[in-house]
Amino acid sequence: MLFSPGKFPRYERVRSYSEFSAIYTGKRVSGSMFIIYYLKLGSGRKAGFTVSKKVNKSAVKRNKLKRRLREIYRLYRYLLPVDMSIVIRSLPQANGVDFNAIKCEIIELFKIIASKDVGYRASKGV
Repeated sequence: MLFSPGKFPRYERVRSYSEFSAIYTGKRVSGSMFIIYYLKLGSGRKAGFTVSKKVNKSAVKRNKLKRRLREIYRLYRYLLPVDMSIVIRSLPQANGVDFNAIKCEIIELFKIIASKDVGYRASKGV
């Protein structure tokens, strides 16, 4: 299967309950608006996104936030190790925040995850 860097292919998505549960049992890093759970599953890079009704009761606004998170992940997934699976959970503080603020926090959290992964640092020569 060909991979296009501009796409977020279906095989990179966390979709099943068992995958979400497995990733939630792993490690986590948190910021002011998001918590990222991560785990090395060895099945390639995968990502899932959760936005609860506590963030916003409007489904339209929750889905907009998920679309923004997917886009940020798609553009900056190269910061994460190849075999890392993540779930990004948004907190109520993320409600109504602009795209650039979300992007800055997610990038910082990705860098923290990458710095904690010893294998990733060794392969990058850091």
